[in-house]
Amino acid sequence: MRDIDDNVPDWWGAGLLARQPSDAPWARGSHTVTYGALRAEVADLRRLLRSYGIRPGSTVALHGVASFSQVWTLFALWSLGAQVLLMGPVIRGRELGRLLDDCRPQFYVSFGTAGTVPDLFHDECEVFVRRLRAGRPAATGHCLVQFTSGSTGSVKAIGRDERSLLTELDVFRRVDGMPGTGAQVLVVGSLAHSFNLIGGLLHNMNAGATTVFPRSTALPAVLRTALRTRVDTVLGTTAHVARLATGHRPLPMPGLRRAIVGGARLDDSVHTAFARRYGVRVGQAYGTTETGVIAADPTGWFGPGTVGMVAPGVRVRLVGGELLVHMEESPYLELGTGHDSLFRREAAGRAGWLHTRDRAAFDPASGTLRIAGRIDPLIDRERFTPGLERTLLADRTVRRALVRGGGPA
Repeated sequence: MRDIDDNVPDWWGAGLLARQPSDAPWARGSHTVTYGALRAEVADLRRLLRSYGIRPGSTVALHGVASFSQVWTLFALWSLGAQVLLMGPVIRGRELGRLLDDCRPQFYVSFGTAGTVPDLFHDECEVFVRRLRAGRPAATGHCLVQFTSGSTGSVKAIGRDERSLLTELDVFRRVDGMPGTGAQVLVVGSLAHSFNLIGGLLHNMNAGATTVFPRSTALPAVLRTALRTRVDTVLGTTAHVARLATGHRPLPMPGLRRAIVGGARLDDSVHTAFARRYGVRVGQAYGTTETGVIAADPTGWFGPGTVGMVAPGVRVRLVGGELLVHMEESPYLELGTGHDSLFRREAAGRAGWLHTRDRAAFDPASGTLRIAGRIDPLIDRERFTPGLERTLLADRTVRRALVRGGGPA
């Protein structure tokens, strides 16, 4: 990669930032950020981060509260060619220390101070940069590393390269019913989760939609934000939608056109209650951290018993009732050090069929995909069978500071 010029950045997502005019709204929190402001903030952070020695191939752990600052820094790091290890705000204390020890990033970038409330969205917050003495440069060309929850037996590091991200964005553009130009999309949940980041924020930029972040994921804050910004789309988990459908004293959402959820099975009762209260059917999508989106029904046309049609370009098959997904290479990265590593030793770089460990079937009438549950979940945990975090998709004013220092003790 050539040296990056601040005026003409050469990176895979440059077109997402450059596509809209300067005065077009990019995202809304407590205030609206335009694309012009977005580009200025990313360029500023790119210069500052480069001054601390971050270059193509640098490994950077990104961790802290949800904020515009988090997103600007992510884009700036990508534009520098860094490999970003994206860690959710709920990872703290010993878990965070162990993760950093195991991954060995060269830099640790965090957001917010000790008094910053982690569950709230902050428009801007302090940014701290630390160089870690034992850090190692990237061993692969992946620009994004995410971490599964360990629900299938162990925490795993999942690598995404620029081709896989751009391919998934193209898939989302081709899925009927996803938000398009001019949509106002309320994203409820952490951007450390694959769908919120790729199917939410990045898709919105790719499709010309505006992302809206609620002050918090609590029901009153979500409703107030939806009413204030007149959102037409809500992306969240099934738990978020259940609260909206059954919570007391609901506020109206007159402009709502779609709600897309995931995270667990959508109950018929929640689907019915939401439709009765807001006049909108709840849609779903299904996928994993490893594969990205697999199937989707964003408008809820096929009902809660299905996760929709298999997404365009995605190859699946059923073997013994288990859903398998074809991948060009293994998504698992060997970042750990030693036999007690957090991560499974999966074969890297091999194309083939990834076992989801989900029981599935195709609806004979509509051809849609139904997910019936897990295959031997207890055995899966005990044997550490190669599996994946089930991310049922469809589904976040202080001066900036950069501080040098040693790594966390």
